Amino acid sequence: LLANLEEVEETAGAAVKEEQIEVKLAQIGEEWQDLQLSFAEYKTRGPVILKASDIGEITEKLEDTQMTLSSMSTNRYSMPFREEVNTWISKLSTVSEIIEQWIIVQNMWMYMEAVFSGGDIVKQLPQEAKRFSNIDKNYMKIVQNALEVMNVVQTCYGNELMKSLLPHLLEQLELCQKSLSAYLEQKRAEFPRFYFVSDPTLLEILSLGSNPQAVQPHFQSGLFDSLTAVTFDKNDKSLMTEMFSPQNEKVVFEAPVKAAGNIEVWLQSLVDGMQDTVKANIKRAYTEVNEQSLEDFIFGHPAQVSLLGIQFLWTADNQTALASSKTEKNVMTKCMKKTDQILKDMVNLTIRTDLSKIQRKNLETCVTVHMHQRDTTEELIKKKVKDPTDFEWLKQARFYWKEDQNTVIISVCDVDLEYSYEYLGVKERLVITPLTDICYVTLTQALGMYLGGAPAGPAGTGKTETTKDLGNTLGKFVVVFNCSDQMNYKGMGKIYRGLAQSGLWGCFDEFNRINLDVLSVCAQQVFCVLSAIRENKKQFVFTDGSLVSLDPRVGFFITMNPGYAGRQELPENLKSLFRGVTMMVPNRQIIMKVKLA
Repeated sequence: LLANLEEVEETAGAAVKEEQIEVKLAQIGEEWQDLQLSFAEYKTRGPVILKASDIGEITEKLEDTQMTLSSMSTNRYSMPFREEVNTWISKLSTVSEIIEQWIIVQNMWMYMEAVFSGGDIVKQLPQEAKRFSNIDKNYMKIVQNALEVMNVVQTCYGNELMKSLLPHLLEQLELCQKSLSAYLEQKRAEFPRFYFVSDPTLLEILSLGSNPQAVQPHFQSGLFDSLTAVTFDKNDKSLMTEMFSPQNEKVVFEAPVKAAGNIEVWLQSLVDGMQDTVKANIKRAYTEVNEQSLEDFIFGHPAQVSLLGIQFLWTADNQTALASSKTEKNVMTKCMKKTDQILKDMVNLTIRTDLSKIQRKNLETCVTVHMHQRDTTEELIKKKVKDPTDFEWLKQARFYWKEDQNTVIISVCDVDLEYSYEYLGVKERLVITPLTDICYVTLTQALGMYLGGAPAGPAGTGKTETTKDLGNTLGKFVVVFNCSDQMNYKGMGKIYRGLAQSGLWGCFDEFNRINLDVLSVCAQQVFCVLSAIRENKKQFVFTDGSLVSLDPRVGFFITMNPGYAGRQELPENLKSLFRGVTMMVPNRQIIMKVKLA
């Protein structure tokens, strides 16, 4: 023995190592022999979906065992068990593959099952519904087969049904998905506000199409600014007679809106009915502001209309006073007294204890805006302005009802913007500081030059809020998007198309978080829309080649935080499409003074 000591030691050592491998293999065999699939209940279909928590554990175990086996296969002592090790490696890689595919198919099946269980979509996509019915049968076959076997390895390995059916199901589900996307795209083209709703929400809305009352909870999912609910006529259930805001302000439709036909058709009728109602109310308010008492006027109209009425009154008074100030000596002082008196009357109304929440908020908004108007008139007197074409007067937001055009025009400097008549409910408005004034001038000039606006500055300086407030001043629905590096050019293109077709404003928060390659394509997409507005086109060809209708009242705004980690510097072709506005910390003294008025 001593003579062959080294050989004996080597043989004994190899035997110990081989035994370790043999034990480990036996352990793996035992572990996987007992491992069972577990299923969770899904709606009324019974236990048909894999339990997420257990699948997580199985996946983890798969990875660990595969790592152990791969280190075994490279170990020189595993030669006697090479065949067994290779069998396990092939078994587990098949199991891993099958489970991965199964999860994808299962998720798509759940998504589609929800879509095709609603009646409306089945009617509109009969072919896809038929295809899904076959997918459903085959998916149930797989589940039944798994429920009979239950063991993980036996279900996934050497099971021809799994091997052949899963890839086929995946292919069929992808075809279904493609048709659904095309269907959603078609609906979005017919009612552009659908572009601001996610696919699952939109499918849910479309599946409720034949039941207009059930669609109401989705009005705030990106379809309307402040319209949250409507009242249906007691006798004719398809007639909508009143609309409500989130604050529960009620406005009666000028003419009842009929909710009949396809959902995109009656939603467009609802948008038109809402805008016609707001417009008719404003037209009445334009004459009534001079006839009614202040209290009756403010409380007798919807909040956005009474605010606009007070802005009409102030603009007309100042315009007239400035025009005759060269011939009449104290005309501006008289105008100031009248403006001051209106403010005092409003402040006196706030002391009343019998005001409802809506009335108080409406009154506070009127006071906030009128405080600024009074300060402006005071400033005009201080600077001895005696001409309605003086820049000190022109730089203010001025509100006119133009009889010849039958619409509201808001002028800032030399830019005239038409009011958009979106129903805004009872909104609080920003206190207008000198910074807000300058920001309004810059943003409206940008719109006048067919550009977008780009407020930039530190967090908390009111970039997004000022953009939204300017939108409210112009009666617009401002859709705010929080940007991230997950956004791709296709998603951005859809948003731009939606905005261009619906004439809404898009405010893209933290725009420079989007990846540089996507920003570069965004520049082309925005340029395409802005060029079409500049050329007064009714329709234009978008960057993806589709023909898109255009509402020229669309606006693009981007806000940026400078110099944070993970933020891009905007490419030059994008910078040139947006007019920059630098925002600083607002003047808190003015804000406090107005809030306490």
